[in-house]
Amino acid sequence: MPQVILYISLLLVHHTTQSHQEVQQIANCSEDVTLDCPVLSGQRNDFFAMTWYKGEKPIIRKRRDEIQPSNFSREAKFGVNLGLFLPNVKPTDSGKYKCDIKANVGKQNKEGFVVLSVNECVIQVVEPTPNSTQSKPLAAIYDFPLTWTLAGYLAVAAVKILLSMISIRMIRIVSSRRQKKRFCS
Repeated sequence: MPQVILYISLLLVHHTTQSHQEVQQIANCSEDVTLDCPVLSGQRNDFFAMTWYKGEKPIIRKRRDEIQPSNFSREAKFGVNLGLFLPNVKPTDSGKYKCDIKANVGKQNKEGFVVLSVNECVIQVVEPTPNSTQSKPLAAIYDFPLTWTLAGYLAVAAVKILLSMISIRMIRIVSSRRQKKRFCS
């Protein structure tokens, strides 16, 4: 008899601890995407805590009414119906996301998986034809690294300080000569 009770207890513990489901979602590059948790139905706030993960890394967590972001590598927040909102997705955002729901006492923990596939970013380059009305070639725009930009600003600042010091020295020399001429005359 004790073995039957132990067996029933183990079945109940297993049944109340976890259930999971997985869905696929495809997105285009640069779209804003909301991943809906596949196991979150009807009970939008009937849980103790909810956490979104990418792989094993936590992204964002809601515990009761408090939202706790983590140090995930990109911007993410809770969207509609506690889905994971990812703005401006890139192919690097592709992967398996997990929503982990920790139930209140007496309820069932749940975890759902969303496999996100983001299409490659396509950049369309239109080259002008020989008969086009455009007379100038397209110019390339280059961004300088931050260190070069700072070095440029520091060089300009140093030159300004040097010129200011030379100007002050010249003004002192000219004014001291004028004073000597007044006293000598």
